[in-house]
Order: sequence, then structure tokens, then C-alpha cells
Amino acid sequence: MADISKSRPEIGGPKGPQFGDSDRGGGVAVITKPVTKKKFKRKSQTEYEPYWHVLLHHDNVHTFEYATGAIVKVVRTVSRKTAHRITMQAHVSGVATVTTTWKAQAEEYCKGLQMHGLTSSIAPDSSFTH
Repeated sequence: MADISKSRPEIGGPKGPQFGDSDRGGGVAVITKPVTKKKFKRKSQTEYEPYWHVLLHHDNVHTFEYATGAIVKVVRTVSRKTAHRITMQAHVSGVATVTTTWKAQAEEYCKGLQMHGLTSSIAPDSSFTH
């Protein structure tokens, strides 16, 4: 029978096998992923789209205050003062540019203005000079 009373060396103890570099406190290996550069840069969809103008057309139905308020509600980046100028320009010239943005946003603004009863349309940036 084997004598189990003899002491056995403990792993990592003073008499047992040593793993890793004791100077670095090691024993654990870490594999790091090499840094790679992206081969393809994907541009957002809006960088490829041309800009569109949202146009307000003059009508004899709505008041200046109503049209100004509708513009401010629909196009939140336009101040009340700017909306009043846009309304005045549409009154004098027959049409005015409310804002210029990408097509999907221009369509949303146009629909919003139409929901308020205003006459509105969109036009590509290159075909309009207002």
C-alpha cells in the first residue's frame, strides 16, 4: 500500500511546478486581436441624395398668422420670425422656399403643411432659384 502520509508538492507552491513568468505575475495568456483598418467606408444614405426645396405657394384663403403658425409647427427648425418672412415672400412672389433638406424629409414637411391646409410642394435643389 502507498504511504499517503508523505506530503505532496502543491501546484504553484515552493516545491511544485511553476507556470508562467513569476516576474510578471503571470500564468494567464491573453490573445489580443490585431487592429485592422476598415476596407470600405459606408457613407450614409443622405450623403448621396441631392437636396430638395420645400415650397409654400400663395393662396388667398389663409391668414398670415395661420400660415406662420403652421410653418413653425411643421418645420421645427424655422423660427416664427423666419416663418413670417417666408409667408410674406409667398404672398409677394407667389412662392417661397420654407427649407432645403433631403427628399424624404422634404416630403414629410410638405405633407405636414398640406395637412394644415396650405399649398405646398417640393422641388430639386438644382431646378429652383428662390
